[in-house]
Amino acid sequence: MFKKLAKAALVKKSTTKYNRLLAAKSSAYDRWQKEVEKEPPVSGEAPIQYETAANGELIPHKLPEPEVKVVPYGKIWDVQDDRGDENTVYLFVSPKGKLVKKAAEVVKQYFIAHPEHNVVYGDEDESGKGGKYIHPYFKPDWSPDSYLNAFYIGSFFACRSGVMHDSAPEYDNAVKMLGGTSGKRGSVEQAGLEASLLSADVMFCMLAIHEHAFGKRTGLDFPIGHIREVLFHRDPEQDVFYGRSFHSSRHMLLKPATVSIIIPSRDHPEILKQCLDSIISTTAGDDIRYDIVIIDNGSSAANRVKYGVYASRAERKNGLVKINYIYKLQDFNFSSMCNQGARNSMGEFLLFMNDDIECAREGWLREMLSQAQLKHVGVVGAKLIYPDSDLIQHAGIANVRRGPVHKLQKMHDGKNHYFGYNRGIHNTIGSTAACLMISRKKFNDIGGFCEDLKVAFNDVDFCYQMHERGYYNVCCNHIYLYHHESLTRGLDNLDPKKMERLAREGDLLMTRHSHLYNEDPFYSPHLTEDETISAIIPREDYTPVEDLPYASVSIHEKGIRGAREDQCLRVGCEYNGTMDNWLYGVTATGCEEGYYLKGYSFVIGSDNAIFEKKLLLRLVARNEDGAGPVGEKVYSFDPYIWYRPDIRVRLGDQVNVDLTGYKLRIEKGALPPGYYQIGMLAIDKTSRLKLINWVPNILKIRGSR
Repeated sequence: MFKKLAKAALVKKSTTKYNRLLAAKSSAYDRWQKEVEKEPPVSGEAPIQYETAANGELIPHKLPEPEVKVVPYGKIWDVQDDRGDENTVYLFVSPKGKLVKKAAEVVKQYFIAHPEHNVVYGDEDESGKGGKYIHPYFKPDWSPDSYLNAFYIGSFFACRSGVMHDSAPEYDNAVKMLGGTSGKRGSVEQAGLEASLLSADVMFCMLAIHEHAFGKRTGLDFPIGHIREVLFHRDPEQDVFYGRSFHSSRHMLLKPATVSIIIPSRDHPEILKQCLDSIISTTAGDDIRYDIVIIDNGSSAANRVKYGVYASRAERKNGLVKINYIYKLQDFNFSSMCNQGARNSMGEFLLFMNDDIECAREGWLREMLSQAQLKHVGVVGAKLIYPDSDLIQHAGIANVRRGPVHKLQKMHDGKNHYFGYNRGIHNTIGSTAACLMISRKKFNDIGGFCEDLKVAFNDVDFCYQMHERGYYNVCCNHIYLYHHESLTRGLDNLDPKKMERLAREGDLLMTRHSHLYNEDPFYSPHLTEDETISAIIPREDYTPVEDLPYASVSIHEKGIRGAREDQCLRVGCEYNGTMDNWLYGVTATGCEEGYYLKGYSFVIGSDNAIFEKKLLLRLVARNEDGAGPVGEKVYSFDPYIWYRPDIRVRLGDQVNVDLTGYKLRIEKGALPPGYYQIGMLAIDKTSRLKLINWVPNILKIRGSR
């Protein structure tokens, strides 16, 4: 009886401490935003204008600073014809909420610092109970195709007065682009465009047309500005998209076109047949002529026969005119196989597809082609779903600190994620070549896929090249296809050789695009930067990594006494390497800042509030089959506890898994050089239970030079 009471008291104490820490961690955004609002705006350098004196000398003088006038959305047309001071900036705002105190000054300083921009918008959040700021919407930089799908601009935007007056002739074009019909401005204010669009939407579209914002960019320069700062707190009842949110509309083709579908495949004839049958059965009524090219790099003789039979017997209907089966014994090189398929096809547009794709519904090919036909669009991807589920496999690529990641992977598509990220059409920095379309001309201009990237990141490299040339890449999240990639597929880091190959190709990717280190115009730096986190949420912890203290190390010569290895202790490692590489990118070669590890850990089937975690490292010797421990010695560290609401979302049936993240900095010289396997120790603070689990991730500690 006494033991039960004592344990109950310990559980209560642990839970109370856990909830106190959780409350502090989960309020990190509110505290951070309120501190940001106190900071003075960054002053811009006023542009200089030169006048010619009588003697021919150029005399510089600064242009006057603009005056910002705040105009409610409902009064937009009242100022459209106001021919006032050309130096005026109009800041249009929703009546449902309020600007932060420094918003007008921030906008003014932005226009001073950016004379190349005439239009700008910014981020916003929601004002919750007790004045707590919640639900921040950190928007992408200018995304024309996302905008045409939804008024993601939201609660405020600003423009120079001159461009507003000059944009008036674009009114009818703006109405047509937004799906409405031409009419008087008054009717737009009173009834809306087809009862959905607001005056602000039409005005913004007029401005964007005037700024040529729906065309191809010049390199990396964007025609419309974006202030990556929350400047507006909207009311809770206000829809952030003002009624025009991401849709699933049918899009028409600009003109008839031909498509070549290129499918690399080897020793998967039944899987390929499923793919072919699904393509043919879902392209009825699209009025698109297409051929299919199958590239086989070494199937067995029996499977080659099956491939040939399937290719010859597939019905030529619903637009399919030809299937070309090409066999060539060669080492696997995805890039080379795709390039070979392109050379042996005839379509104006190329669609690269994995053989384990199954087309789910009619219309997907038309929708992808309708986007690929647009002059400003580069590659076009599609949302991919795991079969027999609503779990997302792919909804576009984001480029975070350590490189490209699939956001929302294994999240339920039945739910809207982060302001419609898995709905409608979005501009993203890239998409997976498991299903990727592009015009043949643009493909040839790039030179095809980089054949130095044989296995991984070749599609990402291709997307990055298109982005760098000024095209807008698109992911069609209003359609979906099934991707039969296994939900339990092993990670590349389970095999040391694959892990090293993946690291090499990842480094090659980021070396080729080093200026994109931790930079993605379509994914805000205020959102979570992690490689494998599925949920798209604001940064869970606003403590900069470099501000974390170095963790002290404890040495256990005979290992962890009384602990048992148990797979119910789950451990994920999302980064393990040098701090230099984390902070400065793939070009960093030293380890002066020490080492950094981060990830998550939780105990399945238990109350995680009662466990204390310690990160473990042990020296290992590497061999052909993997790696094994050198001896019994184990090093332990107390990690920094990290708020992980994404884990809670994914593990809804588990108890107290919000604080399952860990971060750890190790000082240079704290450990002998060598290769260290990463593990975790979970200590039940209400009993003597100790659990250990080791993961395949290896941390390399360098020797002193």
